[in-house]
Amino acid sequence: MTVRGTFALIAVAAALLLVMLADGREIIPKPPLATPVDPPLLDVSSDRVGRLEWERGPERLTLVRTRAGWHDAAGHSWPGDVIDVALDALTSLRPRTVESGEEPNLDEYGLAGASEHLRVFDGTGRELLAMDIGKRNPAWTGNYARRAGRDEVLLVGSLLRWELDKLRSAREPDELP
Repeated sequence: MTVRGTFALIAVAAALLLVMLADGREIIPKPPLATPVDPPLLDVSSDRVGRLEWERGPERLTLVRTRAGWHDAAGHSWPGDVIDVALDALTSLRPRTVESGEEPNLDEYGLAGASEHLRVFDGTGRELLAMDIGKRNPAWTGNYARRAGRDEVLLVGSLLRWELDKLRSAREPDELP
């Protein structure tokens, strides 16, 4: 680069700085962004969860918390940290209502006859969360879902898909066949 080129870049940077300073608007807005008011998917502490059931098509995963840690239905050990992260995601994800009404078009969201279901229970067997999971939204930033017994179609962040996929393959290495 030549000296002339360097001075040209410095002049352009100075001009941009002057434009930004002359604008007068703050770079970071004064009022903070609004905190979401919608409740999280799982509105209890993850420590209260005793069982998690997840079905996707023919696949079924049941994880049970015992004193010795997390185990699947066959008695194999599962890494608690992966399960705890998935539960933390459920307690932090705040879905947005996409469509509500008496008869939403469930086909449009992949929820008509949904083949993916998630259920979470506490240590006494009380159901804490039951939902059907549909297809991804067009931007692939989340999945459509519907809580069991409710008509609203929700958009849940893609973190849900990420954590469920991690669960599927997270069995303890010493327990693999």
